[in-house]
Amino acid sequence: MKKLIKVYIAGALNSDAIGYIKNMHRMIEWADKVRSAGFCVYVPCVDFLIGLQIGDYEYNDYFDNGQPWLEVSDCIFLVPGWENSKGTQMEIARANELGIPVFNNLENLMLFKNKLD
Repeated sequence: MKKLIKVYIAGALNSDAIGYIKNMHRMIEWADKVRSAGFCVYVPCVDFLIGLQIGDYEYNDYFDNGQPWLEVSDCIFLVPGWENSKGTQMEIARANELGIPVFNNLENLMLFKNKLD
C-alpha cells in the first residue's frame, strides 16, 4: 500500500457566526479537493463539532489540539482567504520552523506529491 501524504488544511476561521460557518465551508470544500487528489487530510475546523457538544471550548482548546497534527503533517495547504488569519500565520511560522512545506495551490501540492511518488 502506498503511503498517503498527510496534509494539514489551514485557513481563516475566526469571524462572526456567519463568517465562521462560511470559513468552515470553504475549508472543508478545499479539504475535499485535496483528499480527492489522493492525499490524507486533517481539517482543524472539524473540532467545531466537538466544541458544539462540549459547549465551553475556548480558542486555545481548538488551536492547541490542531498543532500536534500540524507537526506530524508532511505539508500544509492554505485555503484561499487565509492571508489575514493570525492563527494561520502562526501555523505557517511553525511549519517553517519544522521544515514542513507550505502550499497555497493544488498544482504545487501535486508537484510535491509527484516528487515523493
